[in-house]
Amino acid sequence: MSVKNSFESGKLTHEDGRMHHLGINEQEITKSCILTSNLERTKVIADTFDKAEKTGEYREYITYKGEKFGTPMSVMSTGMGCMPMAIAVEELKHVGCTNMIKVGTCGAIQEDIKPGTIIVPTGAVRGEGATIEYLNLQYPAATDMDILFAIMDSAAEAGVDIRTGVVRTHDAIFLESLFAHDGMEERIKPWKELGVLGIENEAAAMLTIASIIGSKAGLVLVVAENYVTGERMDFEKDYDRVMHTAIDIAERALVKIDEKF
Repeated sequence: MSVKNSFESGKLTHEDGRMHHLGINEQEITKSCILTSNLERTKVIADTFDKAEKTGEYREYITYKGEKFGTPMSVMSTGMGCMPMAIAVEELKHVGCTNMIKVGTCGAIQEDIKPGTIIVPTGAVRGEGATIEYLNLQYPAATDMDILFAIMDSAAEAGVDIRTGVVRTHDAIFLESLFAHDGMEERIKPWKELGVLGIENEAAAMLTIASIIGSKAGLVLVVAENYVTGERMDFEKDYDRVMHTAIDIAERALVKIDEKF
């Protein structure tokens, strides 16, 4: 006897069959997808594919479908924050996309983490509001283990050192970012003391919701700045190089996942 997932959502579509928020259908996405909160980065990632075509542009969700290393692969923007990320993860499941890796940036809160470091979260502190509407805080925001190992293997094969550990997701970006408001140091102090590696804005929603609906999710994050030391990446000199390294790791990891599942 099959048991219905109590978190299963209804499939909301437009009259043409495309998803209500993402604006795409099953033919316009692949099983594996890179997500990015930065709309401009969507085209940057698509340009690294062997071939790609834009299949959707609706609200903050820009979608390209293509192929990388012989594997069907897509990239989609989600915009910033947990609400649009939650929508993306749920609606992607409805159109057959169940393997996803977010490529983005974060701010480090440990002194020894230099800007340009790549962090691969093992999980996230649920310091946001979206996932609380789904379930209580006892449920963890944990990276899918198959995705995690695929990312780690891809980084090792590329000879790239990464940091793994817990990050913190938070909604109010200006309250926990570099000197945007007074009191930032005190706000991040408890998380720094607990060994949290950095702060970002979407991981908790991505990981939690993917887990409860049966999708696989993980992240590859570039440290743009260190909130404790005040160090920032040299964006003109280093950003493109490190971001492309992160993109390559994510793409190779999705190939491994696609071959396995």
